[in-house]
Amino acid sequence: MKGKTITGQDVAQFLKKPLRGKSLPILEPADINRCGPRTIVWVKSFTDERLELLEQRRPALVICDNETGRKTTVPHIVSTNPRLDFIKVLSKFFKFTHKPVIHHTALIEKGASVGKNVGIGAFARIGRQVSIGDDCVIGSGVVLEGKVELGRNCIIKPNSVIGCQGFGFEYNEEGKPLHFLHLGKIIFEDDVWIGSCTTIELGTLGATTIQKECKIDDLVQIGHNVTIGTKTLVMANTVICGGVIIGERCWIAPNSVIKEKVRIGNSVTIGLGSVVLRDIDDGLIVAGVPANPIKKK
Repeated sequence: MKGKTITGQDVAQFLKKPLRGKSLPILEPADINRCGPRTIVWVKSFTDERLELLEQRRPALVICDNETGRKTTVPHIVSTNPRLDFIKVLSKFFKFTHKPVIHHTALIEKGASVGKNVGIGAFARIGRQVSIGDDCVIGSGVVLEGKVELGRNCIIKPNSVIGCQGFGFEYNEEGKPLHFLHLGKIIFEDDVWIGSCTTIELGTLGATTIQKECKIDDLVQIGHNVTIGTKTLVMANTVICGGVIIGERCWIAPNSVIKEKVRIGNSVTIGLGSVVLRDIDDGLIVAGVPANPIKKK
């Protein structure tokens, strides 16, 4: 919908919030530091600098906190969560949509199951035991291998590897490391997002499970038999070792490491660069090396 003119009143009606000021035409979203007429911006909280930018640059509409709304002369919509409402507006009015296609260079092995309305990028490889649900988008260079089951509306960004053999070895009598053959599977429930260059290992004998609406960032390593609960967010460069169980609506900051077989409760926040060595109860905020509780939410 990018390029189509909407108005401030269109946005207000969509958000079901009152528009304060004139209803002006909007062509595109913008950052407050680069905005101008015919743009829409958001302001999370009031500062003098942000107010000055708004008054100088005069965007067509700002979605903002109450204090900014009281002080600006720019047309505005007051919100208790301006960033969230701005995201809703982007998805409604500015999301680029196109008919998904399967690129001619993608390799889909015989036996693979591909649902309706699925897009598969250039040089992706889909193994014979893979099942892809409807409305999924598989990026260029993605590898899906082994028993991998994707639900509906999953997104896998380019160059991720989902389902290859995991790193599990045991020394034999001669001291030679023998690989533990991974014969399990991977299950993605609906609406899962996987970032670029992320790797997720097959279960050894069970399943590695990413539950519905989980969002996994770029450059994340997820070991065998991990379970990640509904709506949990995992940030870049995180390493989740084998057998870890993570609850619902957790937030795991970049560069975190979680030791094998640790259990993490629901609504847990793990701070930047933390190393988690033991179980974490529901609702805790933890950080550090090793990670320790800071407070309860």
